[in-house]
Amino acid sequence: MHVSQDDRTVFISSDGGEQKIQSQPGETLLTCLQSAGVYLPALCGGQGTCGKCKIQVVSGFLEPSPVDRVHLSEADLQGGFRLACTAYPTEALSIHLPETGEQAFQGINRFEPGNTVITTMHPEAISLEKSRLSFTRQVDKAAQSRISLNALVQISKLADKMGKDAPVYVYRDKGTIVHISERPQDLYVIGIDIGTTTIAFALVNVHTGQIPGRLSMVNKQRKFGADVISRIQQAQGGALPDLSQSVRKQITQGIATLCRNHGIDTQDVGKIAIAANTTMIHLLLGLSCNTLGQYPFTPVTLDMVSFNYGEVFEGNLTCEVVILPGISTYVGADIVSDILFAEMYQTQEPELLIDIGTNGEMALATAGKILCTATSAGPAFEGGNIRWGTGSVPGAIASVIYQDGRFTITTIENHPPIGICGSGVVDIVYQGLKNGLILPNGRFNQTSAALSRHEKASDDKPLPITDLFLAQTEDAQDITFCQKDVRELQLAKSAIRSGIDALLHHAGLGYDAIKTLFIAGGFGYNLNFDSGAGIGLIPRALKPKVKLIGNSALGGTVRYLLNPDNETTLNTIVDISEEYSLPEDRYFNDIFIDNIDFE
Repeated sequence: MHVSQDDRTVFISSDGGEQKIQSQPGETLLTCLQSAGVYLPALCGGQGTCGKCKIQVVSGFLEPSPVDRVHLSEADLQGGFRLACTAYPTEALSIHLPETGEQAFQGINRFEPGNTVITTMHPEAISLEKSRLSFTRQVDKAAQSRISLNALVQISKLADKMGKDAPVYVYRDKGTIVHISERPQDLYVIGIDIGTTTIAFALVNVHTGQIPGRLSMVNKQRKFGADVISRIQQAQGGALPDLSQSVRKQITQGIATLCRNHGIDTQDVGKIAIAANTTMIHLLLGLSCNTLGQYPFTPVTLDMVSFNYGEVFEGNLTCEVVILPGISTYVGADIVSDILFAEMYQTQEPELLIDIGTNGEMALATAGKILCTATSAGPAFEGGNIRWGTGSVPGAIASVIYQDGRFTITTIENHPPIGICGSGVVDIVYQGLKNGLILPNGRFNQTSAALSRHEKASDDKPLPITDLFLAQTEDAQDITFCQKDVRELQLAKSAIRSGIDALLHHAGLGYDAIKTLFIAGGFGYNLNFDSGAGIGLIPRALKPKVKLIGNSALGGTVRYLLNPDNETTLNTIVDISEEYSLPEDRYFNDIFIDNIDFE
């Protein structure tokens, strides 16, 4: 490669091919990659704390930064590995992006119970005649219905070929005609849940209520940060168009993939519904996030929003897209959709719902009211800020047992180990507590047998325990769990548990009053609840009352799509819901300190 003083060309190779980009003076390599649309995980938003934006220099020179020396081993540094967030190219480089496995991220796109929901949208047969009366007036003799662009396109195709008495079949969504065909056929709708970590899709047959297709993918906004705060900050800093385009492109691709995989004409998609937290909705629609991150944290909108597909997305769909309504900046449409799916709005006894993730949202239904709150748990439950943390990808350590003086691991899809996902993190700490390796205050028990790879020093004295050895990667790197990892889990665990305790305290209820504890989301779906209760994440008294419901935000979009009358129910949920702010509650702040320790 020819190198000149002013040449900052970066040649990139990865499993996805090769690319050439140009870096600017004073610009980090991560910023350069993001500007070019290159995906590289940066869970901390480029702050240098997560150690995930690793690249390998093939040719050229990048001086190791102090942050590199914190997160990377000496062998990694010698092998040319650097963190893109602290790398400032000063000459032409050739770099390789290591495979992270994130494209195989196992997001949850299932919800319980079952796949079948009773649908209220059925076709009615009418006749189109070639008369002076417009075809749309014949479809609706009273001319009281709205008609979607999708249905208009279909009428225009049918008008010339229909005989006088030939029937056509019309689907109505409340007051709107959404689909017309010349023979009875399947009509489809698509529910979408935009999560902070993953995006999930469900393709639904309106006639049967069955779900023939599901899809999930990692939310590539992760290159701007793992949590909503990081993405709000990035949007405020000028990255809003990039964040918006990223999720729009993924949704377009996801819909196209679903239709192609199941042999469905996109014109047979009659409607799309989207649930997401308030920040994700703002980023999707390109709305300013400036007031989301500043007191009093006011969103641009929490209302149900509808638009034609082509106004926001690319492709040849012409159907309506509906964004479900939210409750507050930090209790969004995803929780409203959860509540709809779990039917908490009509419960006669207190029920509690928790969606455990980067943001821990909670809803307590009691006495005809729903009390909602949210707590920032951080990314530890999804592998973030954990030294060997990773998402739920093949090879992630997802289950751990300690026996015979060592840890026995199980990885996702039984692939060779590459890191530790959230459920594995919880298992490690629970097994450590159970077997005396970790003390209730979170410190390693220095009186137990050392578990690092080198158990004794040369003078035969035990070495202090600095990490717990779990396994080796295929290239012989030790996957370990360190003291800082324990601290990260302690903070995340206390945020969730303290939120539960404070919410119940605010409502004047004890654990015994709760009829059902709904656990929503991907992390909860994979969690070993013996481990969860064992570290104090879930109160032991509530463990027998747990009901796993999977991706209920996605399930709620499906319920809405199959029964348009649920629009009224969604509005009712919003009306009877009240936000309760944890940061302003002294009880929450006090109990947060108490809940730092493990049980």
